Amino acid sequence: MRLRTRLLPLALLLLAACSSEGDDTPDAGTGVVEDLCNSREEALSSADCELKPGVPMERFLALTGDVKAGDEDWYSVRIPASATARTLVHVTGTYLASSTPVNLSVTVQEKDKSTALVAKSDQHGSGAPRPVDIILPYGTPDTQLIIVVRDAPTNPARPNFDARNPYRLTVELLENPDANEPNDVTPTPIALAAQGAMQVGTAQGYLATDNDVDRFSFPLTAGKIAYVRVTAPDQGFAPNFRLSYELLRPNGTDKESEGNVLPKVHPGVLATARKVRLSGTWTLVVKGYRGNNEPVPAGDLRQPYEVEVRVVDEEDPRDQSGDNDAYARASVNNLGAPGASTNFDGRLGYVSDRDWFAVKLSTLTKPSVLRYRLTERPTTPRFDPLPLPLGQLADRQVLVFTTVSTTVTAEQRATCTNNPAVCPRDTREHPDAPGLVQAYCNNAEAVLCIQSVREESDPARFPNLSNFQGRLPVPAHGTELTYHFVVQDDGNNWADDRDYRLEVSWEAEDTEEENAYSGGVEQPRAKTLGGVGTGNLPVGNATFEVKGQLTYGHGRLRNNDRATGLGVRGPTDYDAVPSDTDTFEYQLPPLSAPEDAAWLVQWDVDNLPDGGTPHGLALDLTFCDGSATDGGTTGCMPVTTTSTGGALTLAYNPTAMRAWHTSASAPLSSYQALYQLEKTATTTRVTVAPYTCSCLERRFIQGGTLKVAVSATERTDYTPVGYTLRTGYGDYPRSYNAADGGSPTSCPAPTQDGGTWVGGCQFTR
Repeated sequence: MRLRTRLLPLALLLLAACSSEGDDTPDAGTGVVEDLCNSREEALSSADCELKPGVPMERFLALTGDVKAGDEDWYSVRIPASATARTLVHVTGTYLASSTPVNLSVTVQEKDKSTALVAKSDQHGSGAPRPVDIILPYGTPDTQLIIVVRDAPTNPARPNFDARNPYRLTVELLENPDANEPNDVTPTPIALAAQGAMQVGTAQGYLATDNDVDRFSFPLTAGKIAYVRVTAPDQGFAPNFRLSYELLRPNGTDKESEGNVLPKVHPGVLATARKVRLSGTWTLVVKGYRGNNEPVPAGDLRQPYEVEVRVVDEEDPRDQSGDNDAYARASVNNLGAPGASTNFDGRLGYVSDRDWFAVKLSTLTKPSVLRYRLTERPTTPRFDPLPLPLGQLADRQVLVFTTVSTTVTAEQRATCTNNPAVCPRDTREHPDAPGLVQAYCNNAEAVLCIQSVREESDPARFPNLSNFQGRLPVPAHGTELTYHFVVQDDGNNWADDRDYRLEVSWEAEDTEEENAYSGGVEQPRAKTLGGVGTGNLPVGNATFEVKGQLTYGHGRLRNNDRATGLGVRGPTDYDAVPSDTDTFEYQLPPLSAPEDAAWLVQWDVDNLPDGGTPHGLALDLTFCDGSATDGGTTGCMPVTTTSTGGALTLAYNPTAMRAWHTSASAPLSSYQALYQLEKTATTTRVTVAPYTCSCLERRFIQGGTLKVAVSATERTDYTPVGYTLRTGYGDYPRSYNAADGGSPTSCPAPTQDGGTWVGGCQFTR
């Protein structure tokens, strides 16, 4: 009987251990646990409460007796006499079970003090428990630390316990791998040594302990550019901390720059390049980033970081001789007359660097064009382009302005904002244009009107700054006119130390454009539509041809072109003036009944010198409806193609489609392309195909007027090229060959119904 009594506690303890995978409610365990180490006194006096470095200890957070909750376990650890300033105490507490009601809390105190040096807890909620990991520097030799383990309940009045699953507590005494410690207060000097034309210095460290701060110092001279880079090499995991830095000016408190790595990003790379304004000793602070409501950054003995400092000379000649970082200090060149050009060379060599340039155009009483292009120059950079936040790409900008007023007043700002004659804006292709215009109308130095913006956005889609070009319409002006350009990065947080060239040229408009202007406004060009009978359009016959150039604007880029960088303009680029459009107003001939006429259309666009096509053409059509009643008013009653007034536009599309005359029940195999494309060595020709049955309805003939507005589409280049629009009318109906190559098929012919002509041409169906 006595033997059974002695074995009962052991049996119950074994039962508790074997049942650890069962119900994990706080009171589920029925085993007997030994409750030791319940006070500071026990921790300092009992051998059962002394933690041996490197030896794990497993205990339960549960009281003996009827009340199980509220247990606290107190331990001590002895710091050896060999401890130094680089000695680290590494404490790890964890539950090995997959679940426990305890939110394990570990607090480290000094022997004779009740305040915590470090306290951490695992608030795992309903999830699996996580380790509590503490690393702290404590190099006071031959002393003791106190470690307290308890539950950190969500409700402080109801602590949890676990009589079934033990926790494991381990203490290690390590040497800080950071050879620079202690440098939390006194910086470690970084020696700079000559490497060619640069001064270079490096250092390495660890953020080994919680809330660790490392400081480095180095001398800088005013006028130099300092490139500072901090990297945490990829070790195959995200470190415990988010690497961050602060670059402090010689007074040791004012920040020149700061940055941090985004969460869970590795390797961590941070860098900046700064123009040194103050000579003296600068300080670099490296630490873990702590955002709002974020815990103290944990140390990580596995993750080193590296510091590199490069000091280089200012290489931008315009910044060497002063600087052109502001509107008032723009580098100015004069362009005497159309045909003149100039180049500006520059470099974005440091954060907040921006280069202002200006060109002055002499008086000119007719319209002209200003062309610009930014290109990269062959450069051997002294440092890599600065890293940008995850998802953000290189973001150079070119912006072009005219000046509304150098006197900044509320009246001038209002004029700039509200008067499109003073400051034009195009919202059709850029819905954010009002805000963009407003921003620069409110500029502090001068009231500026934004004329054009080019954004780098994505080098993969716009290689070699392919979208960094533009042509701006210059109105006739009776006094000297100035355009300002600024090259910068968007956000003032990036530089690449590479040379660029801004090319600016002043060009005359084509003769047809100049002749179309009257009263400062481009007028429609009057033409008479010629007839070809049963024939086709003759090439080189002025009766049927009009010519011109589409000099400025992006053209009608498709969304996919803009997104993928196929055109000259990116998704966030902007032009204040819509793309160039030439309008021709044709007088239609009077015809005898039934009046329907075939309409023949063809256009050529001159190729680029390399044989490429600079752009296509789009023809926006306005037919006057002679059969409509206008309520007694005179003029053209425009024909629309939809109930909402949509325009009719012709533009090349290679797709086989249903023509206006094709039955909705016709098989897809009967569809044909509405346009034919022919590429020669000198031109790209588009012809409206016979299958289209392009024609002039009798109401159009009766209306007497056809307006054709010609604009560019899918522009890929701003080289001035000419186009030829060829059009005329002919006998109707005409025929086309069926898709299967069968016999010719006639377009719908008009018929008489009781003396009234019905059917026939219904081109705008």
